[in-house]
Amino acid sequence: MSIQQSFPHSSIAIVGMGKGGTSILKLLLQITGATVKYICDTNPKTEGMILGSRIGITCLTELKGSDVVRDRSLNLIFEATGKKDIFEYLQEEVATYCTVIGAVGARVIYYLLDGQQKITEELQQCKLILSEKVMERTEELEKSNLELQRQINDYQELNKKLHQINEEKTKYLVNATHQLKAPFAAIQSYTELLLDGYADTFSEKAESILRKMKDRCILLSSSIKEMLELANLNSFLEENLQTDTENLDTILQKVVDSLHPLIKRKHMIVTFHSGKRPHIIRCNKKQIEALAQILLENAVNYSDPGMPIDILIKKDKGGRILFSVSDKGIGIDKKNLQNIFKEYFRTNRGVQKSYNGSGLGLAIAKRIAELHRSDISVDSISGEGSVFKIEFPK
Repeated sequence: MSIQQSFPHSSIAIVGMGKGGTSILKLLLQITGATVKYICDTNPKTEGMILGSRIGITCLTELKGSDVVRDRSLNLIFEATGKKDIFEYLQEEVATYCTVIGAVGARVIYYLLDGQQKITEELQQCKLILSEKVMERTEELEKSNLELQRQINDYQELNKKLHQINEEKTKYLVNATHQLKAPFAAIQSYTELLLDGYADTFSEKAESILRKMKDRCILLSSSIKEMLELANLNSFLEENLQTDTENLDTILQKVVDSLHPLIKRKHMIVTFHSGKRPHIIRCNKKQIEALAQILLENAVNYSDPGMPIDILIKKDKGGRILFSVSDKGIGIDKKNLQNIFKEYFRTNRGVQKSYNGSGLGLAIAKRIAELHRSDISVDSISGEGSVFKIEFPK
């Protein structure tokens, strides 16, 4: 699993290449997905302008009427001069299609990203240690397999070693993930302190930036949680799955009830079609709740307010229990259907409709279905909606 600092395909300009602008440029050059397209300063001999020119970034010495304000492909402009008139000029020219971050916000974001970079480096070190440990254990396993060919009676001992290796790998993964979660929680707390006026009062624009930072911290924390959940599921063995006899109707109703605030906020109506008889399956209740929540949340998040959602539960002629979640949302292009259950995959329309997603939800749902020897599939038409189906074994 790779966790790295990144921007979602951002096209960026920096205005003001003094010490602050140069520091931001150097940091952005280390971030995957962050493309610095333009830098601008009246002095072409600043360190930042010289660096940008050397690596092929377009360097401008005049702001007004330049590509910085004309290029509609830009997503983000850092105004690092600290001059009010320049900030207001940029806001007036590009506010309709591009976010402008002033000197105060740029300084805060710099410290946050710099801290995140250090965290990423520490995480990479942890991953290196983990890889070395796995390689060491793999070598031990290969030697053990040679011995197993000669002494079949040693099988139980070798199997025990294999489980120990898996437990160590999971332990290192958990430790590495927690090392990443704690700093993000701290960043979120500091952001909340700033919003509460602990340090000083902020302008309305600066406060808006801080709220966006807080939202991103919450999103990243949620993504880290999903990464860990998927990693645990991928390392889980089907024979170790603890199951019991459960009523699928009851499980799905519980999930709908838990999402009631979200459903109500979007003025949606969720309709059950299940008949009078209960539908009994053998499953791990918590995992099936998680699977159903992923499908229902997606139906709500990728549909317009007021759209209906239908949940169907039935038994086919072969005795298999089927349930599906249908919506009238944005749908999925035919070319993307084969990738929809892959880790981190998100369609462009999906990102536009619901930015706060990690691309891991359906991968988690698919893994849960696999552990239950169930089939998960999707039928969808772009612009008309989707139907996600789960077929449980008899």
